[in-house]
Amino acid sequence: MVESDFFTSLIGFFIVLTPLIFFHELGHYFAAKKSGVSVESFSIGFGPEIFGYTDKNNTRWKFSLIPLGGYVKMKGELVNLTKKDDKNLLEKDTFLQANLFSRFMIVLSGPLANLILGLILITSLYYFNGRYVSPPIINEVLDTKPAKIGGIISGDKVISINNMKTKNFSDIKNIVEKNPKNNLLFEVLRNENVLYINIVPDEFYEKNSKRVLGRIGVTAAPSELITLSILPALKFGVLDSINMTHEWLKGLSALLSLEVDKKDVLGPIGIAKISGTSLDRGLASIIFLMAILSINLGLINLLPIPALDGGYILLFTYELIFGKPLTGSIQLFLLKFGFLFLISLMILVTAFDLGL
Repeated sequence: MVESDFFTSLIGFFIVLTPLIFFHELGHYFAAKKSGVSVESFSIGFGPEIFGYTDKNNTRWKFSLIPLGGYVKMKGELVNLTKKDDKNLLEKDTFLQANLFSRFMIVLSGPLANLILGLILITSLYYFNGRYVSPPIINEVLDTKPAKIGGIISGDKVISINNMKTKNFSDIKNIVEKNPKNNLLFEVLRNENVLYINIVPDEFYEKNSKRVLGRIGVTAAPSELITLSILPALKFGVLDSINMTHEWLKGLSALLSLEVDKKDVLGPIGIAKISGTSLDRGLASIIFLMAILSINLGLINLLPIPALDGGYILLFTYELIFGKPLTGSIQLFLLKFGFLFLISLMILVTAFDLGL
């Protein structure tokens, strides 16, 4: 049983992550080719090559031994660490010979490809499979809480709050959270009768966001799967991608402030477990997980950390502002620091995964 779960998680890990890595590197690849930069190799994974082939443009496409990422190796260097008279720097098809805008776009295209892929996956899922929505219907009403005291009962459908229409339970949640200790007029449909109920939400302090939120003590009714045409699917795909980005930024803020529970931090082992579970639940779960991870992968790579795409963007921004790049020794130091930081972070996250 344990072996079965392990192999299911492992297979799920590769099924979910490999296309995301491929799409990320494909973004770099196409931007490089568009800018006239030669690509020497395109690898899924790091380390020794397992198998591959060389195309007519002399690019080596390969799978490598360590499947925790990938890379596109362009001719020349990503940063100027060599002597100015290096022959490689004089060739027109090297990365450093591309103009600053082209270099910026080559580096940006990887994360951008992941963000676009995430949007495409979510939109496609909503169009072909439908989207789960929690209707604005009250399921459970907690005792001694404002909703119970005000007269809300299970099964009530909330039409509006303070004349603001509520299309789903999230609308109720958002309005209530923004109004702690403020009187709210609920327009409720009960047994085909419209009732008006005044409720004052309690205050609740949320540690992660450091905000005081409103709570009234109700739970949502079970979600419903609704079908969508292409334009609504795209609309909700964009909105949900934005919401995922917002939640990711909140999580990053909590992580940096050391206020996040280590149980909420996922590393390779945690992702593998979730991937295995998604594999058991079917194609829709796999696609949704891929969409979330693709957006997260794009955002992570935009962080201004040397060795990530965001780190290179930061270096190019410095070059744009000051008209020249940082000296090679400083760039080399920053890259080494970035690699050390990422390896340390990977070890820490893996320790969290293992419950250490």
